[in-house]
Amino acid sequence: MFEILKNGIEILKQKVRFNLEVITKNEKKIKEILKEPISTERSKKLNDRFAFNKSLLKENKEALQIQKSLLNYLENYKVDIDDLDILSEIDYLENDFKLDAEISREDYFDLTISEAICFDNRHPYFNDKKFIQDLLKYYTEHENYEMCSVLLKSTKKISQN
Repeated sequence: MFEILKNGIEILKQKVRFNLEVITKNEKKIKEILKEPISTERSKKLNDRFAFNKSLLKENKEALQIQKSLLNYLENYKVDIDDLDILSEIDYLENDFKLDAEISREDYFDLTISEAICFDNRHPYFNDKKFIQDLLKYYTEHENYEMCSVLLKSTKKISQN
């Protein structure tokens, strides 16, 4: 049981770190959007990004509360937590950013279409033809032909390798 709790803590840590990374990237996009002329489209973009960041912050807050509760439980019952320093454990920014399996394909899809993460050779689904087809379908439906072109170029590079 204690191993499961420790794994839960680790998964929560990774998810919080991932969310923080996405929020940081999203803030950079927001700064770029703020340079655009004022329009309803710009306002919609900003509102979407702010809402997305707000939802990630809410998720992080809940994850931190759960993590603190689990750590308190393990500490109160004197469970060895592999020499983790409980007081410093919530300092996530010092640790390396690491994605794990708890982030679903749909999450990656949403993050990609919202441009919170870049679709490049470091993207976990960069070589996944079905994922690229889904992106192409989405961008075609939303008439974002520039992104379709970028995706087609990347698939051409994949097929050449």
